[in-house]
Amino acid sequence: MNRVHKILGSDISSRIDALETGRPVAEILVEGELSPFEHEALYKLLKKHFRLEQPGYSELLDETIGTRVNITFHHPYDRRFFMGVLQGDWRGLKDMLKQIRYRRGRLGAAFTLTFTDEKIRIVFSSGVLGDEELGSAMDQIAHLTGVVGQMMRPETMAEPLGHVETSFDKKTDRWQDFRGIGLTDKKEYFFDESLFRWKTG
Repeated sequence: MNRVHKILGSDISSRIDALETGRPVAEILVEGELSPFEHEALYKLLKKHFRLEQPGYSELLDETIGTRVNITFHHPYDRRFFMGVLQGDWRGLKDMLKQIRYRRGRLGAAFTLTFTDEKIRIVFSSGVLGDEELGSAMDQIAHLTGVVGQMMRPETMAEPLGHVETSFDKKTDRWQDFRGIGLTDKKEYFFDESLFRWKTG
């Protein structure tokens, strides 16, 4: 009987390992603090779709915000991520970040979402946003994959980029100021929207 249980047990654990291996990896680093409830809710939500360790914590050096939640997804920034990997839980993640922001009161919370694969790292970094602004910023991340894909075509750049970062502008209600670092020349580039090209300087 024990042998049967062992065989069944190892079969189940190997199936779980296979399931885990097929999932992309995600990491959560919190600058500042989350409540035990927030920690568990965020972990559970992402654990459904990613191989994930418990969230890590570091000191918050920016005194203008209450908390910064940094989530790194080891997956290309593309439509498949939102439609296939996260599916309906993108809305759940958006609601959770809103709640974290709301519970920090006047200081609020900021977030950084990073998408990284073997080619490039794309970083969306927000300051403190209001409820509607945060909803809009998250919605736009899900809808900008096509535009960013066009921006990253070889003909728009003099040098392949290894890192691209953008920030959310509350006045214009959009992600802008796209900046990049060349993969081999390590120069800083910015995206000129009028020319639809990456330029140095």
